[in-house]
Amino acid sequence: MLYLGLMPRAPDLHRTTIDIDKDAFAEAREVLGTTGYKETVNRALREVTRQERLRQAAGIIRSGELGVTTPEQLAELRRPRY
Repeated sequence: MLYLGLMPRAPDLHRTTIDIDKDAFAEAREVLGTTGYKETVNRALREVTRQERLRQAAGIIRSGELGVTTPEQLAELRRPRY
């Protein structure tokens, strides 16, 4: 097989061109500890999704649906009763 230096693209990737705000990119790169555009954009997308899932999980816990003690309930349980 002739190798032309082209690697097959993974099926879960999409190649595109976008305009990126340089200041927002620089700030995101600093916050995320990333270096390049690809790494920063992919990490930012994953981080947004992670934070939303954490917000949803916190809402479920606070609603009492899981039967898990909330931080507020725990504080009340630990409150001194004199």
